[in-house]
Amino acid sequence: MRRIVAIVMLLILCTSPLVADYVPYSADEFPQWSIKLRRAETLLFGALPITLGMTSLSYAAALSLGASPFYDDTFKDTMAVIGIAGTLALVVAIADYIIGEMQD
Repeated sequence: MRRIVAIVMLLILCTSPLVADYVPYSADEFPQWSIKLRRAETLLFGALPITLGMTSLSYAAALSLGASPFYDDTFKDTMAVIGIAGTLALVVAIADYIIGEMQD
């Protein structure tokens, strides 16, 4: 039974590119605000790993140099670092939006 299902799925996957015709998007298909929102979303989630890494490294360096931790609880401490990284990623997305609006 599994073999039959695997063969049927393989046939569907192999024949699907033959059936579907690709039509590229036109310039006026999406409103401008949705394109800007998509760009901001991509920048936010793209900058998040970078800001999270830099924030956690900076926080670890500050702790090793003698700074006191934000909280005594490790979970709250980690959530604070993630919140700071998310805020920095949001600042990157907003700065890109402002720079883009100034250039237009």
